[in-house]
Amino acid sequence: MEPGAIPESDGQVRVQSVERAFRLLEKLVMHTEMSLGQLAEAAGMHKSTAYRLLHTLMELGYVEQDGDQGSYRVGIRLVEMGGLATRSWPLHRAAEPVMDRLAEALGEAVNLAVEDGLDMVYVATIDAYNLLRMQLNVGRRAPLHCTAVGKVMLAFRPELLRRLQTVHPQLRRYTPHTLTDWAALEAELASVREVGFAVDDEEQEVGARCVAAPIVDHRNRIVASIGISAPTARLSRERAVEVGPDIIEAARQVSERLGYLGKK
Repeated sequence: MEPGAIPESDGQVRVQSVERAFRLLEKLVMHTEMSLGQLAEAAGMHKSTAYRLLHTLMELGYVEQDGDQGSYRVGIRLVEMGGLATRSWPLHRAAEPVMDRLAEALGEAVNLAVEDGLDMVYVATIDAYNLLRMQLNVGRRAPLHCTAVGKVMLAFRPELLRRLQTVHPQLRRYTPHTLTDWAALEAELASVREVGFAVDDEEQEVGARCVAAPIVDHRNRIVASIGISAPTARLSRERAVEVGPDIIEAARQVSERLGYLGKK
């Protein structure tokens, strides 16, 4: 072995430790607070292992411990790093000013979402300029087939649609309005391709309506969706169709900021 080389077994141990540490952080992010036992069980590791990792993360500021309860929660360093990482992401930098203008123009909550593992993940949101507003938290996951941001991806990425059909041949129903019949969904996706935007008409949540359009990067790949969300009391079906071109224009502006030069 060359001087300074890391033995293969040591390298594997170090990678496993990193994996376990991130598993603990992922569990903490999804909960307000968790005890050592809850964390160890949720992450699938021994309490002694979880304890050592948690206290290393505490020293680094990524985890905090409640002095009275002894439970663990996300530390300020992790929150800080998350914000810095988001702001440094090219997609976020390209979308942020466009989202600001769209929220001001329409007075509704604006959201940015990407596909991950057959889910949509909201990676940026701007609150509505109204008292009655939709709450879409960053990091929240949502299904593809019954959200505007998801249907846009399915409509313009056929390989994603085929993958969803293979993994989820039976579509889950979230509300009485959810399309669970594949033929009906495919007919709607054809309409989305024709008009350029998708509408979620109370399909994931009763009382909520959303409109979204696709964002394309410099490689001509659809990488995200941008859209608005509002209570149905304020965003009627007619209004949803009316603002469709505004959403398409916002998506076009973000795409151009990512280097998209138009269809080749």
